[in-house]
Amino acid sequence: MKKLIVLILLTTIPNLLKAQNSEDSILTSLKKSFALTKFDRPTEIIKFNNDTILVAGFLTDLSNKKPRYEKKKNILYKTSDGGKKWKLITFKGDAWIHCSYQKEGGKIWMSGSDNHIHYSNDYGENWSKKKNPFKPINWVSSIHMIDSLNGIAGGLSNGLATTDDNWKTTKQIETPINQGKFKILKQSARGKVNKIAVIDSIILINQNGYIFYSKFNKINWRKFNIPVSNFSINEKKNEITLNSRNGKLFVLDKKLNLIKESQEDYLWETIKSDSTKLSLQSFFESEISSISVTSTKWLFDKQVHMGAIYKSDIQKGKIVDKKGVLIFKSKNLDKRSLEISKDNIQALLQDKNFKVELADLSKHLTFTTNDLKDYETFIEEVKKERAEKENWGGNVTSQIELTNPEFRDFQNQKSYLKQNYVSSVFNQVYLPFLLGQEEIDFIELRIESNNGKEILIDNKKSEFYSLPWTITYGNKSMNTYNPKITELVRRILPTEFNNYEKLLGGELIFKMIEEEIIDNLEYKNGY
Repeated sequence: MKKLIVLILLTTIPNLLKAQNSEDSILTSLKKSFALTKFDRPTEIIKFNNDTILVAGFLTDLSNKKPRYEKKKNILYKTSDGGKKWKLITFKGDAWIHCSYQKEGGKIWMSGSDNHIHYSNDYGENWSKKKNPFKPINWVSSIHMIDSLNGIAGGLSNGLATTDDNWKTTKQIETPINQGKFKILKQSARGKVNKIAVIDSIILINQNGYIFYSKFNKINWRKFNIPVSNFSINEKKNEITLNSRNGKLFVLDKKLNLIKESQEDYLWETIKSDSTKLSLQSFFESEISSISVTSTKWLFDKQVHMGAIYKSDIQKGKIVDKKGVLIFKSKNLDKRSLEISKDNIQALLQDKNFKVELADLSKHLTFTTNDLKDYETFIEEVKKERAEKENWGGNVTSQIELTNPEFRDFQNQKSYLKQNYVSSVFNQVYLPFLLGQEEIDFIELRIESNNGKEILIDNKKSEFYSLPWTITYGNKSMNTYNPKITELVRRILPTEFNNYEKLLGGELIFKMIEEEIIDNLEYKNGY
């Protein structure tokens, strides 16, 4: 559950944060002039300059007293003084507006739920309605105009059309799906053309996360040789920016030649050093009396409206001392003698290097044979998942192909076990506002002493390899990225115990190899 939330947020939040700051003030000034209802959603901001701005979207005509369900959806708002005053403008349609495109001289094209393209050449004062650009008729989801006459539009359900007379007539062209570049099930809604653009003689398309390019005069869709998640066009400079993995950018010219590459810091917050210091000296003034383990796993229970309900599966165990030999006991599991002693546990917790920061983790990290086996298992799971997704169009062009030789060279830990890769992997999934959420799978150790004191160790804040661990003693808690704690817990728990897989390093190895591949990406022009 948490990883799904993380994935969605990683995909959407950076772009939302960038847009929000510049748009908030515009929408705030609009709402001061017009009392928009909770059903109105101004989503399209068309900005010619700091003074002339238009706002469209899911908007209803509030100028009459008709019930909301009878009001027309043919409204947009305009300011000519930077938001001091706004006026309401009607266009010739009845549609929620999903996309728009503008050019100098006051030209605007926009479209949405009525399948038509609406056009203005006077900064939105007057509007004409063009034909449906697609056959069969389809919602327009993206528009790009080369000039006043020539343009291209993408549809919600695999539509793609060009015009050379400002949408009086259109020519239907093949999409990547039509050419078999990827496939979707008939009942899938993954044919949407999210973005379309033309630069010089090249078309670029984002069809539900698949980024392709083609020559305009001969449609043959091709992938870039690097993983790409999005693109943008700088029309003034005639440049293309490709968004690759983990903030890596490639800037190309109009012939797809590489101009430069750079790294964008798109993270909203990174993991900082924990200044908390925890002394456990007083705990060991007497011997360890008991050690207990609780492992909580959340399992799907049932689907409910707009969500799902999960139920907890809690498994418990305890360690008992039988004449100096530690025995692990748990309900429905065989007893097992441990190859560790109380002295081993005390030595670990009192080690001067017990506190490990993320910035130093690579110095302490070594993967065992079991971790490498877990990596091979993880790779097979990824292959299976991708094969299943392939049937309905789920494998986007931003993924790194598993045929990359670096994935096979996993035994060579020196190549990928570098601190910058380690830091990047953990920082990518660090979402502090989710750390307190419920329904997290976790392991918890309680170590008690004869004098009634207790040390609590849990991995509720962990992402990979159960790191970091949170150590609580008295009224203080401290995070540590010490992998020796993971190794300790792994030596205590049987492999069939709840969340044992969180103690293995397979996924972390996979992510760091991905980082190595991304670090070494080399763009090659296939034009």
